[in-house]
Amino acid sequence: MKKELDMQIGQRVRAKREEQKMSREKLAECIDVSPQFLTQIELGKRGMSSVTLYNICHALSSSADYILLGKDKANDLSSFYEILSNLDSRYLMYAEDLLKTFVLALSKKKM
Repeated sequence: MKKELDMQIGQRVRAKREEQKMSREKLAECIDVSPQFLTQIELGKRGMSSVTLYNICHALSSSADYILLGKDKANDLSSFYEILSNLDSRYLMYAEDLLKTFVLALSKKKM
């Protein structure tokens, strides 16, 4: 589990770095680690401290939610889409009804 998580985190760090057209050496310098250590993070071979995570987020203008969880926005609905896309189409209307009932119950609770 940890190795898979480290690999996913590393892939997101690399993707953000490349998206910003930043070299590995430049990012390593910005976050105060060696390029070799950053390579190990990006390949999922090493984890990182909270300070390194903070520095990566700051240097790449990224949220920790994205780096750690792959969620780029506070209201990221990708997990809902994934669940629903794997649901047999016969049951989609039931899922929709359940969700509407849940949202309605929450809105009544606020009153």
